[in-house]
Amino acid sequence: MGTPEAHRRFASCADEGAKNALNTLLESTREPSAYRASMTDIGRQLGRIVDGSIPIGSKCLVVATAEDADYLAAGVIESLRSSRDILAAIFWNNHYPLNNGSIAPVVHRYLQPGYQDADYLVVVKSIISSSCVVRTNILALIEQTSPKRIFVVSPVMYIGAENALRDEFPPAIADLFEFVYFAVDDYRTKTGEVRPGIGGQVYQLLGLEDQPARTGFMPQLVKTLMAL
Repeated sequence: MGTPEAHRRFASCADEGAKNALNTLLESTREPSAYRASMTDIGRQLGRIVDGSIPIGSKCLVVATAEDADYLAAGVIESLRSSRDILAAIFWNNHYPLNNGSIAPVVHRYLQPGYQDADYLVVVKSIISSSCVVRTNILALIEQTSPKRIFVVSPVMYIGAENALRDEFPPAIADLFEFVYFAVDDYRTKTGEVRPGIGGQVYQLLGLEDQPARTGFMPQLVKTLMAL
């Protein structure tokens, strides 16, 4: 699964169900349908944790990349939907490396009407290796919203990613962050892949040819919301 150099630390909120779900994710990398189901299940579990911190009746904006929308984000939304007004913001990021890091400009976005009034942001990402994508998507929203808290939600984070993201924002915004994750991994390859991570590059694991920003992929979640 991992490498001899890799070490994984589980978060205090990771019960046996969460640990089993992460293991199932790694065991399903050759079975796209099983992998998607596992990612959705992990989303539900993460969503249940966030659910306990968001008051009933609140307006909650779930923020996700296009590749995460139909599985991880859909699972989170399922757990938060009861007695709350749930809206979605979906971003198509063109993520590519530079010599001294990486950038992820937003190529397309879907913002569900009413998103500006959200009391809480729940920013969902399948894995957080650096601050790049999450930072970009929060910046795209923060001037139009006034959230009471910003939940950054992911199955797995790379060691140090939490502090790196906080450092990208002024204290008034960084103090709103609350991180919800199941594991922290401390090994990253020269190409930037965290191991054991989520089993590889999420695009291929979810059956996508490449980044949605480069292929024109439209998540089913967005199609459904646009048809309402």
